[in-house]
Amino acid sequence: MLQNNSQDMNTIVETFFVEETASLIYDNDDLQKWGDLVTQLGLTGQQKVVTGEKSPIPFLWMNESLINLFKCLCPRQVDIKDYDKMPIPLEILGLVSLSEREEYFFKIEIWYDENTPDPVCVGYRLNASPERQTGWMRESYAEKYLLGKWSDVKASFAELLDRAKKRFISERGLLLRQQIKEAQRGLEDLEDTAQRQFGVGSTINLPF
Repeated sequence: MLQNNSQDMNTIVETFFVEETASLIYDNDDLQKWGDLVTQLGLTGQQKVVTGEKSPIPFLWMNESLINLFKCLCPRQVDIKDYDKMPIPLEILGLVSLSEREEYFFKIEIWYDENTPDPVCVGYRLNASPERQTGWMRESYAEKYLLGKWSDVKASFAELLDRAKKRFISERGLLLRQQIKEAQRGLEDLEDTAQRQFGVGSTINLPF
């Protein structure tokens, strides 16, 4: 179950903390039992969600659709240390502090939109493949986790998805229509372009 309904003044804060894994953060005995069972059962995939002796990441893993949704609605992405558009709520800062203490992520970003403030906080975790842990591949292939989001209006994922689809269709439609206009102008000017390109009508000394 995800904990996601807290409110601070007029700002609605949603955190995506998986409560079922909370005890693994604060209870060393539970964490030890969890680690022993993972090893005993040979769950190599589960071993990849922890770093050393730290607890497993307790936040919502972002699949490709969720990443695309928030990148559409929040096209600006900046390191959390550089975000200066509006105050980051206390609940979000608490999760960031926990993440740094437990070394969950190598980078935490705030994704937002200039026109419609509705930021989300995203953590980047190194991909298990060694060849994807350096250079541009480090961030492109990083596993991404949603820590939280905040705004003045609470919206469900279904509402956000509908909003993202409408925005994508509007923006992509505008781009495609512009490209069509440019292509049509290119067709209309094709004869003139050919004359400029090949000097049609001028004397050409052919090599044969």
